Amino acid sequence: MPNNVLKKFICIADLRTQICGYLYGISPPDNPQVKEIRCIVMPPQWGTHQQVYLPSALPEHAFHNDLEPLGWIHTHPNELPQLSPQDLTTHARILEKNKQWDGEKSIILTCSFTPSSWSLTIYQLTPTGFEWGRAKKDTGTGPHGYLPTHYEKVPMLLSDRLLGFYMVPDNGPWKYNFMGVKHTVRMTYMD
Repeated sequence: MPNNVLKKFICIADLRTQICGYLYGISPPDNPQVKEIRCIVMPPQWGTHQQVYLPSALPEHAFHNDLEPLGWIHTHPNELPQLSPQDLTTHARILEKNKQWDGEKSIILTCSFTPSSWSLTIYQLTPTGFEWGRAKKDTGTGPHGYLPTHYEKVPMLLSDRLLGFYMVPDNGPWKYNFMGVKHTVRMTYMD
C-alpha cells in the first residue's frame, strides 16, 4: 500500500466516527499473487462509532477500469482483537451484490486509532465466513454463530516507492477534506 494514500486516509478520518473507502489496484506482471493498492475511492457515506453505511452500488469511473477491486479500508475508534461481526457482514454483502469482486482477493483493511498512534489489520473471509455473513439477517451487534475461523489475517507492506491516488464524488460537503490535494480525481457518483 502506498504511504501517501494511507497518510491522507488517516488525516481525513475522525477518531470516533468510522469512514470507509474502496481499494483498487493491480498485480505486478512478474507476480500475480501480489496486489498493489493504487487507488482509494471514497463513496458517499455516513458512519457511527460502530459501523459505516455505504451505498448499495459500487462506483464506476474510467480511471479505475484498468484496476481490480481489492476490498475496502475503514477506521475503527479503537483496536479490536478480531474482525468485528459487522465488518464481516458488510464485506459478505458487498461480495454477494458485486460479482466483479473476487472473495479470494478481496480484503477488509481496518485502521484503528490507539492512544497517540494507529494500527492496521488486514482480513480476508474464509468460505464459511462468507456464508455466515451472507446469511446473517439481523443488523444487531449480537454475533450468534460468529467464529474466529470465519476470517484469516493477511500480510501487507507499506511503500514509499508506490504512489496512489483518491477518487472522490463531485458533490457533497465532506469532499472538502480533499481540496488542494494532489493525486485526487473527482467523480460523479450515483446510487
